[in-house]
Amino acid sequence: MKKLTLAEASAILIGTQIGAGVLGLPYALKDVGFAGIAIIAAVGVLTLLTALLVLEMAVQRGGTLTSLARETLGKAGGWLMLASMSVLSYGALIAYISGSGDILSSLFGINKTICAVAFWLVMSAIVLMGLKASGEAELMLNFLLLGALALAVILMLPKVNVENMATVDVSAAVAGIGVAIFAYVSHMVVPEMYKGLGSAEETKKAVLVGYLVPMAFYALFVLAFVGALGGNTPQLATSALEDYYGSLGKVLGLILPLAAISTSYIGIGFAQMDNLREAFKLDKRSAWLLTVVPPLLIYFAGLKSFVSALWLAGTFGGLLYAGILPVGMYLKTGKVYPPKCVRIPHGVAYFTGAIFFLVFLYSVASLV
Repeated sequence: MKKLTLAEASAILIGTQIGAGVLGLPYALKDVGFAGIAIIAAVGVLTLLTALLVLEMAVQRGGTLTSLARETLGKAGGWLMLASMSVLSYGALIAYISGSGDILSSLFGINKTICAVAFWLVMSAIVLMGLKASGEAELMLNFLLLGALALAVILMLPKVNVENMATVDVSAAVAGIGVAIFAYVSHMVVPEMYKGLGSAEETKKAVLVGYLVPMAFYALFVLAFVGALGGNTPQLATSALEDYYGSLGKVLGLILPLAAISTSYIGIGFAQMDNLREAFKLDKRSAWLLTVVPPLLIYFAGLKSFVSALWLAGTFGGLLYAGILPVGMYLKTGKVYPPKCVRIPHGVAYFTGAIFFLVFLYSVASLV
């Protein structure tokens, strides 16, 4: 396998995170004000901690998240990890296929379904080409994505009204935590980064960069859009750019989410393919087909709601695989092996896991 560079590995993590989640953050936190920035920072730190826990386990044992869960938590833990990751992955991929159809159709005036299939073909081909190709594609797309995000923030910051940031709705804040967690879940690619870099220290640097960069962009993005729009923030935040900047705003408001969706599709698709390959002892092509074909079939079956697919992915996938399970795996591993690259006290790990568990219980209870 061709080795990744530090920049490519960081790009994979950044690209996997800055996807659909960032676009929905302003809407989710529109009634929270400045507390929304605190939520973004707190959730970012907690998910960074669990990502480092995943790295430590990958260094100790090697393998994918699924195999690590199986080795530490037994067969039941392995299947639970695979199930939660699959729910997250397929839910996200369905959302990206659906969202890309809407965006490309608005840009080019072509049928939404044709646009969705075209996006699916190109992104799925990149996933099939392997880790190195995925890293190179992510690096290129990230320049476009971060540039578009920065421009959107610059355009909206002058319109910020501090009064729009003064509102605090506690119930909205709790609900916003779930969306924020979805915006950070990318733990499945950490073992792939370690495999591609071949160095624990380099991977740790990539993880830190891969979390701190999105954290800064998320905070600025929410400040700019919620500060400018307040309670009128739309579900797809960037759609508001057209109201202020006409055709330029429309193009930027469409290119930004398209770049975000593309980077996330590549990162999540590759990691899911590798997990299926390891879990069921499949060849690469079979694992690839099982990764990319089901989301397309479900899309054609009728689940074409971007928001519904993301909610499904975040609530029943992200909290388990990126929060609760990694903590349990790390605590179990720590009883057998001394730390090699990440030293996080067990008390901190317990506290982190308890927060994720409480948010999960709240999410389930909100369905009743």
